[in-house]
Amino acid sequence: MALSESKIRKLYEYYSENGLQQSTDHIADMLEVCHKTFFNRYGNKAKSVEIAWQYWQGVCRRKWLELMQHCNHSIEALTMTLYFIQETSKNDPHFFELTRDSRKYLQPDSFFYSSIQIILQRGKQCFHIHEDLNLDIYIPFLLNNLFLIDVQEENRPDVLRYILTPALNERGMELFLETPFAS
Repeated sequence: MALSESKIRKLYEYYSENGLQQSTDHIADMLEVCHKTFFNRYGNKAKSVEIAWQYWQGVCRRKWLELMQHCNHSIEALTMTLYFIQETSKNDPHFFELTRDSRKYLQPDSFFYSSIQIILQRGKQCFHIHEDLNLDIYIPFLLNNLFLIDVQEENRPDVLRYILTPALNERGMELFLETPFAS
């Protein structure tokens, strides 16, 4: 039986507000369903977390697509995406930590991987990204740096420049330096 979006959203909102460490009894109580209904509906706790995580991916994707409408070029889109990921770590830490700790961000079908891949491919077409950049190697490098390094506000431009330098050609670096993210 397919779950309705309202049930999935309610589960996502619960985990987002309360974290992923609650017992199934507590989760069922907070969702106002009996224990048996929780298991019939969501399978088990691990499956319920996965369902909520998948929903979170959709939330991130919708916010990202809205943000991308305002980008002037691929380098601006790339830097805005990197900042979006950092902001997501603050705004939804439970799912971000799950993604980081399980390294789900390295899965090609994850929002994080696919969004970076789309931008880099567009950047290659616009001649902002090195045309011979191996995306299969660079995307994990970029995402590992984003997810595993705790970047403080004052260090962000330096870190961004460090992780973008292998990808950006001369024109791409010029565009990066023109963005507010470079300073």
